[in-house]
Amino acid sequence: MKNYFNDPRPITIRYQANCAECNAKLKKGLSAYYWPSDGKLYCLTCGESEYRQFLSAAADEEVYNIIGNPLSW
Repeated sequence: MKNYFNDPRPITIRYQANCAECNAKLKKGLSAYYWPSDGKLYCLTCGESEYRQFLSAAADEEVYNIIGNPLSW
């Protein structure tokens, strides 16, 4: 899958932050999901379903545009 600048992605947190959804404290070194388009950070629990929906939609778009082959994954 081709990655674009504003695609959400999992990251390792470099500074203490809070989850944008549940306001849980996220400590430095933990994993989280980052959405660059709006600058929000989500814990693994809150961001998992949204991130998976994004991956599914991106894969569907690649198949629709004949860029990716789902049988080769």
